[in-house]
Amino acid sequence: MAPSWNQELVRGWGMAVGGAAGVLRPTTREQVADAFADVQSRGGSIALRGSGCSYGDAAISSRGHVLDLSRMNKILAFDPIAGIARCEPGVTIRDLWRMAISFGFWPKVVPGTMAVSIGGAAAMNIHGKNNFAVGSFGECVRRFTLLLPNGSVVECSRDQNEDLFFAAISGFGMLGCFLELEIELKRVHSGRLRVGAVVCNSLTENLEAIERLQGEADYLVSWIDFHAKGAQLGRGILHRADQLEPGEDPQGVRYFDPCMQDVPTTLFGVVPKGWLWPFMWGAVKLGQVGLVNALKFAVGPREQRQSPYLQSHGAFHFLLDYVPRWQWMTKPGGLIQFQPFVPAAQAERVFRLLTETCQREGMVPYLGVLKRHRPDPFLMTHAVDGFSMAMDFAVSKRKQQREALWSMCRRMADLVLDAGGRFYYAKDAVLEQPSFERVHGAEVAQRFLALKNRCDPHCILQTDLSRRLLG
Repeated sequence: MAPSWNQELVRGWGMAVGGAAGVLRPTTREQVADAFADVQSRGGSIALRGSGCSYGDAAISSRGHVLDLSRMNKILAFDPIAGIARCEPGVTIRDLWRMAISFGFWPKVVPGTMAVSIGGAAAMNIHGKNNFAVGSFGECVRRFTLLLPNGSVVECSRDQNEDLFFAAISGFGMLGCFLELEIELKRVHSGRLRVGAVVCNSLTENLEAIERLQGEADYLVSWIDFHAKGAQLGRGILHRADQLEPGEDPQGVRYFDPCMQDVPTTLFGVVPKGWLWPFMWGAVKLGQVGLVNALKFAVGPREQRQSPYLQSHGAFHFLLDYVPRWQWMTKPGGLIQFQPFVPAAQAERVFRLLTETCQREGMVPYLGVLKRHRPDPFLMTHAVDGFSMAMDFAVSKRKQQREALWSMCRRMADLVLDAGGRFYYAKDAVLEQPSFERVHGAEVAQRFLALKNRCDPHCILQTDLSRRLLG
């Protein structure tokens, strides 16, 4: 029996891009293979989708079919001594840590939301607040099983089909579908982290503080106030977190209970956080984001004085889960994120230019985050020995304003690429085909396209992102 595709509207997590597509939600590898065969027989294309957390169009296809893998969500095995899990691709970061924390383990790399799927994390090679120390998500993947569009099943590891191993991780779903992944977690001795805040009065201070602390901290992330100008441009609040040693936190084992790790559901213990996004929407629509940022920066010295303090792993890592549906504050146009990765020597100059460009054009990001990074061995990597600066923009429904935002982001992308920078495809919504070779270099781009032709000669795997980048 042929797979039954349902017509649905499929959008990126930021809600700014998307379109109608035929959607199928398989529960077995046989159903995935049948879907590939069905679409190939009709000359169509398939986009692979996990939890749909990519901000842009990395997991949508407005001209084809979408294979939603969220129901392939079993943790198939877990070794509580070594901390190694074998998972289907639809298992989420939340599923993984809730299982592992009871045994004193935590994922080595997590993003800002626990909703991300393991398959998506590998395909996009996500990073966390400790990228400078432990690298990207792919570095904790030991092996995986990959289904190619022709129905072949390939086992991949660092010493078996290693070319596919290093390309499918970071390959944004263009080479095959993950069926199983083996993930290595890390031992933790407490369910809490030691957290501290550092007030940074300028972009220079922000970058210098991160650079100074990267040799000793376990996690570093800095919020930026993009509305600040002049000597205060790039000011923000840096948060550092460190794991606790055995016996250092007598209450720490109590936090191995998964219920102690979930982010709070209420504000001040009273107000349901699901009620907060309309207030955030009001701040965006009434142009009060600058005031909100100024108030946030103003309370930074108090937090710094109260540092360090203890915080659960979940509360520290998953800031994007604090306010349910917070992206709704950008309705009706949605949001996009522009996240350049720039070598350390060029970072301050480029980030200053980008910030000044946004201020001059009157399109200032409502949220910004700085992180430190290190290179990794994956073919389509976005990582550099440097910094990233995430810039979240609310998108207008008005065509003229939307086009102006896309145009500004593409001009900013040229500044980044001229400085040897790169981009992260889980977030991108604006790059065009000439950028692909500039991001990765001609030799690497050709190697990837050769693998694509070998694994998927009929180009069954396509997304709106891949059509933008690869043509």
